[in-house]
Amino acid sequence: MTPRTLDGIELKEFQDLLRDRTKVLEFDLAGLESDTTGPGAEQAGASSSAPGHLAELASDASGKAILYGQLQSQSGELSEVRDALERLEEGVFGICDNCNAPIPVERLRAIPYARLCMTCKCAEERG
Repeated sequence: MTPRTLDGIELKEFQDLLRDRTKVLEFDLAGLESDTTGPGAEQAGASSSAPGHLAELASDASGKAILYGQLQSQSGELSEVRDALERLEEGVFGICDNCNAPIPVERLRAIPYARLCMTCKCAEERG
């Protein structure tokens, strides 16, 4: 199946999808940032100041590591979504960064900020 070029209706669909995803990610990131750096962030293990509660301290550290991982992941996705919106404005959205072939609409619907066609993405993953 040969990929086709996106039409104006599909471009509008992807623009709306990317803008909606931006709002969701920004909202989620605000919550995560509050959880990791806000006033209650340091109180997680404060109720047990005795050094004998290593399990609690480890649990708190593990929880914070998960929050920081989520923060990093969602920050990266937000950056990708914003880049996709820029590509849309520049008229190069849906074009593979490596081979300049059109990225199939189905792939863009699954990952709207995809930069690579499946052939190039598979080659990248193989290393």
